[in-house]
Amino acid sequence: MKKIALLFCILAVITSTSCEEDELKVPVKVNIAFDMNTFEMEDEDKGDPVLTIDEGYLVINTIEIDGDRVEGEDYSFTSYYDPSLLVELHEELASQDVIFEFPQGIYKNIEFSLIIGDDEYPALRLRGICNKAPLENIPLLFEYPFTEKLQVEATDSEGSKEIVLTKEEASTATIILDTPNLCKLFNWGMIKQAELTTIEDEDVLLINNETNINIFNILAIRLEQSMQVVFE
Repeated sequence: MKKIALLFCILAVITSTSCEEDELKVPVKVNIAFDMNTFEMEDEDKGDPVLTIDEGYLVINTIEIDGDRVEGEDYSFTSYYDPSLLVELHEELASQDVIFEFPQGIYKNIEFSLIIGDDEYPALRLRGICNKAPLENIPLLFEYPFTEKLQVEATDSEGSKEIVLTKEEASTATIILDTPNLCKLFNWGMIKQAELTTIEDEDVLLINNETNINIFNILAIRLEQSMQVVFE
């Protein structure tokens, strides 16, 4: 009888362990969304709004994800896009739906690596309007033309890096461009000194690696730290 009882105990432990392992393999669908925060600048002397950036276009050719779980094997995968994923950040739209499957569980951290840009499109374009005396409502265009790998640590909606994914709850991970953080070092004095470019008979405040390079550099250096991934 003792041997039979011991056998049942062993079987119970094995069954319980097997069930736990199976639970850690249950896939959870995570919808990937996109968004951006609008940036506004005021005249330092008068306090009037002089610049707004409220449109963003992002080109993604690869998304790599590495997840470190508290229990179970860590999880990683790579998704390639050909043609590239074209994202209108301000409209929260992408050229195709992006849905990934993660094994459920508690993740100590999840890192997204976004490889942006391709041979056809600039990696990032931002559009807006600025007032540069004596002209008003001048189109602003920022272009980041380089292929780049941006590494972003995901958080939950409260800022914690520990993320819980469970089959009982639908999850969305939103990739966000924090434009105010990108433009943190961008000031009104730079606007006043910036040169305008004529594009299709229209004056444009163009910022890229060839025009208004001083502004381009202070924006470009903050690009990676201005990307966020938030799970909800």
